[in-house]
Amino acid sequence: MRADACLSFARRGPLFSHLPAATAAEDWARHGGELASELYGCPPADSPEQLGGAAAARIFHLYLPIYFWCRAFVQGRRAADPRRAVGIGLSAPQGCGKTTLVDALVGRFAADGLVCTAASIDDFYLPRADQQALADAHPENRLVQVRGNAGTHDVDLGVATLSALLSRTPGLAVPRYDKAAFGGRGDRASPSAWHVQREPADVVLFEGWMNGFEALDMEAEAARLDAIDGGLREVNQRLSDYARWHGLMSAWVVVKIDDLDHVYRWRLEAERAMAAAGRPGMDDAGVADFVSRYMPAYKAYLPGLYQAASAGGVGGLPTLLATVDGSRGVAPAAVDDAAVQL
Repeated sequence: MRADACLSFARRGPLFSHLPAATAAEDWARHGGELASELYGCPPADSPEQLGGAAAARIFHLYLPIYFWCRAFVQGRRAADPRRAVGIGLSAPQGCGKTTLVDALVGRFAADGLVCTAASIDDFYLPRADQQALADAHPENRLVQVRGNAGTHDVDLGVATLSALLSRTPGLAVPRYDKAAFGGRGDRASPSAWHVQREPADVVLFEGWMNGFEALDMEAEAARLDAIDGGLREVNQRLSDYARWHGLMSAWVVVKIDDLDHVYRWRLEAERAMAAAGRPGMDDAGVADFVSRYMPAYKAYLPGLYQAASAGGVGGLPTLLATVDGSRGVAPAAVDDAAVQL
């Protein structure tokens, strides 16, 4: 692609103003062309417009701006302390395209000679027996009957794993979770199936739907939490421990959705696609019930997360906030979203 055409197109995106001024036009062209091929199988093109509107916008207005923002931060931190990897927390709702974004970021870092590894809060769910014990101990709380909410993770395991990754420990076995085990209820995968991080990482991306959620003051917020869902009292109490994960991060990327109802629709689309492919999946009623167990936490904690991301930064750390719409493309509303500059 022509470097000038790529830079011109990138300038129209809502996140461009938050990027380091030193991002070269040639970088936009090189990374943009490679992503277009990897994600969409696009043949070489002269300009982003030739990729089609949705693909071009997603690459040049979402994926690459997030990558270049992260890269600039990582380069600065690694220059100051090359002995330690840089942790970047990624918070994004379920179904909005976290996996594709993370894969794109890992690939872009590799293209620039940096080793990036990704970990998910899903990797640190409790083993099945412990999850069942939690559910049995709180039979009245529907929010902890299935994996997902605060309290259903092994926080100690997450702290130990993330700390080792950030310390650049070679040959580290990173846990994996088998969501298909026990008829879809899930269980921690056998250690033989864990990912082994053989190269010391330069960057650790830690992603999750509830990353960055901060426990609320129960004295001040009890009435509001009860109005959303009484089960949030238990979730809120356990959420305090997750600050140990958040404290390991050095920067944040927060992907905001412009309408919470997208989560229902995205999950429904995914289940219907599995059914059409002949794979087992939930029916529409099952999807509604499944997603309803996450909605209380979204309603309770997303306002605070978005406020922090657009003001002082999540945990007071450098934070980039991007808004996506129902098509998982960057939304014009992101123009109004501030980012904490590097």
